Amino acid sequence: MASVIMRANYPGRALPVSTPRPNSERPACRRIFSNAQLLERFDQWLQICGKSPHTRSNYIEAGKQFAKYLADKSFAAVTTADIRGFLGQLYSRNLQSSTMAGRLSALRSLFHFLELGDQVRTSAPRYIQTRKLPVRLPHAKSEEEIERLINAAETPRDRAILEMLYASGLRVSELAHLRVEDVSLNARSLVVRKGKGGKDRIGLFGTKAAEALAAYLGDRQTGPLFVRERRKQRGGGTRDSDGAWWGQWREESTDGKRVMRSVCLGDYELPTKERARQALNAFLKNKLPASRQEGVGVGLVSRSIYRIVVLAAKRAGITGISPHTLRHSCATHLLNRGVDIRFVQELLGHCNLGATQKYLHVAIERLQKVHELLERG
Repeated sequence: MASVIMRANYPGRALPVSTPRPNSERPACRRIFSNAQLLERFDQWLQICGKSPHTRSNYIEAGKQFAKYLADKSFAAVTTADIRGFLGQLYSRNLQSSTMAGRLSALRSLFHFLELGDQVRTSAPRYIQTRKLPVRLPHAKSEEEIERLINAAETPRDRAILEMLYASGLRVSELAHLRVEDVSLNARSLVVRKGKGGKDRIGLFGTKAAEALAAYLGDRQTGPLFVRERRKQRGGGTRDSDGAWWGQWREESTDGKRVMRSVCLGDYELPTKERARQALNAFLKNKLPASRQEGVGVGLVSRSIYRIVVLAAKRAGITGISPHTLRHSCATHLLNRGVDIRFVQELLGHCNLGATQKYLHVAIERLQKVHELLERG
């Protein structure tokens, strides 16, 4: 497969037809490519192998970082010393062990591809020993903190997002790709399309999340589950040399671009800047409803959901919160309340039970703390 990609023709250029030669006469490399060309074909190979866009992006980024480290040196001339030097440079930046392990894994895949395409004789990263990663337990918040976080939501949409993240244990990317058609409020269930590993699964959520979602959706029956909200019109006022007050604001046009608008608010009947701002607010109120308008059909991306969660946590006075923290908290609280670990595994979409067992350690630690408190009391 990799050999086919390596020998792909450029437009208008044909490969010469030649008779097969014995193995002893075959060259080590059929063709010389630059590092950039090899990375481009590596991305195509990853796509053919069925890797997710996230994995492909990480692997290509690691390849670009390694190519930058090599400068003018070709991938075909890489040795184990180059790999160790690159990893040493990452280590000097105080990166986490998991990040360095991910870079090494990406380089192993890259050189496996180059080896299949006869671009290298051996895979240099294969001879680098993998460091054992420390066991990291998930960081979950208490039920009281989660309640404060949800109550800090500003809009019905934000509250529905926080409720769904906590109740269903979805990953932020899975929540961002949900559509209204995938959710059943009556059954309090949802369908995750092409989750991690490209697999579909059934998810569940509770009554509070269903109520928050119903209040947010209203009569909407189709489209992305969570959509963007247009910003509330805000602007400022300035006074020209003739004493007239002008109001300026930015408005979203039909093609999605934000353009500057202005209007004459008055002159001497507005004695102060505050009065001019009040006049501008009254003018904008007539142009748009006081509440935020929703951008129909434009779904939220993962970064926007992350920002919503972080801002709600800041208002609630809680630190160390991300969308994945709600997923950790969901699993930990279920185990604390006696839910079977197999059910938690299915709910989170873990292929391996070992990925779910880490939440059991957190639940046991909290159980021990509660037991110690009871003994002291």
